[in-house]
Amino acid sequence: MSIVIGCDSFLSLRNVRNGDLGRRLTERTGERVIVLVDPAQFDGSVQACPAAITLDRLADFSPGTDRALASLLQASTLTRKCYYDPRTIWSLLRASAARRSFFLRRWLAIAKARWHYTRHRWDGWRGLAQPRRRAFAEALRRHPVAAEYRRRFEAWDARLVVAFSLEGNREMALVEAANAAGIPAAVMIRSRDNLAAKIPHLPDARAYLVWSDFTRDFLLRMYPEIPPERVHVTGSPQFDRHLDPAFRLPRDEFFRRIGLDPQRPLVVYTTATPRLIEHEIHIVQHLADAVRDGRLRRSGVPAQLLVRGHPRGFGSDHPLLKQLHPGVAVFPPPGSVPYRSAEHEAQVVRLILEDEPVHLATLAYQDVQVNVSGTMTVDSAILDKPVVNIYYDLPADVPAGLTVRRFYERSDYQPIVASGGVRLARSPEECLRLINQYLENPALDAAGRKWIRETDCGPLDGRAGERIAERLAALCQVVSPAGAVPA
Repeated sequence: MSIVIGCDSFLSLRNVRNGDLGRRLTERTGERVIVLVDPAQFDGSVQACPAAITLDRLADFSPGTDRALASLLQASTLTRKCYYDPRTIWSLLRASAARRSFFLRRWLAIAKARWHYTRHRWDGWRGLAQPRRRAFAEALRRHPVAAEYRRRFEAWDARLVVAFSLEGNREMALVEAANAAGIPAAVMIRSRDNLAAKIPHLPDARAYLVWSDFTRDFLLRMYPEIPPERVHVTGSPQFDRHLDPAFRLPRDEFFRRIGLDPQRPLVVYTTATPRLIEHEIHIVQHLADAVRDGRLRRSGVPAQLLVRGHPRGFGSDHPLLKQLHPGVAVFPPPGSVPYRSAEHEAQVVRLILEDEPVHLATLAYQDVQVNVSGTMTVDSAILDKPVVNIYYDLPADVPAGLTVRRFYERSDYQPIVASGGVRLARSPEECLRLINQYLENPALDAAGRKWIRETDCGPLDGRAGERIAERLAALCQVVSPAGAVPA
């Protein structure tokens, strides 16, 4: 008998490891724990496989290859998001349209996006979000990929199926196949931004595991048909190690590894997902040039800059900086293989898991964090580190749909800005001024950072993995009813 966990995202396997879920679930249930990963990332996942689990591959599935299924998914996704979270989805639709190179094509694409947005928001007002979600679920359960999963469930004697990363396409098929087979299913929501901007289809499940009460409320607002008693606050395993010094590099070793001076202040810029903000390299270079020119200081001591790439790009040749200067470092340094090539996919999960001691040390030893509405804002708040958010573009004439300001329109990030725990830099000069203010007085805005970690993160006691294991073990005791779970 087995528990099957989907980890389609390159970050999800970290939650399994940090939560020690293989050992905990095996001890509580006696079941074998099988973790399914992106087929392209299987080799790297094997090299960094957490204890007490068996790795296998998710079925390679995309609804876009089936025209009828893709149409149902688009209608379901847009109807819900245009009605329940209109500002977020409009920022995404506008950004997609704005990527057209020529003005006329861009104008036509934006007009088409506006028409889709208006039509689907009206459909949501008419109450069509729920039936369209059910229609897509029913179609997906009839798809050949669901039949493939049912055969695998039978071979594994699966007692429970869990999705850890529904922002991808593969796990929606995994969970709907479990529903069709009458196997209890659970879903972990890894962050509010996944609900707001990423998850295209949220299947029905016996349990939904979320970080915090704040995320729980957001989930129930987005999906009012979900019974509240199915949503459980557990905290996040990705935060379980943040406050434990045993998991981070010692200070001297950290600075030796990144090639900077442990006696000087450290400003960290964390980049967005590669290719999401094409002009971000110019923003980073401006900060690097400011360090070269001695414009960032604390009590007269020149600051240093560490540029941290997004984990999705680890090991790839995606450039983060145009020119290095003394006092500026990029870590990990760029690799030699093309971003998202087969060679890159094969190693990225391993590199992410191996980097965690550096990641945790970065959070602990940085003096100021700088990013564009990134998750590192939340990570930094956990350790009470000041954060400057970039709210300007370099060059300044970026099309409206592609400006960095679009990320601050999203419902998942607006409460963070409103908390007062971050400061928005509206120009390059203001960015330098805010960094220097925080270097001189790191206690500024501490109350806002406290709100972020207490409200957005949920429990930070290092026991999220334990709570998740307890909840999943309890679901294993549920006797599956005859027939499928209703869509």
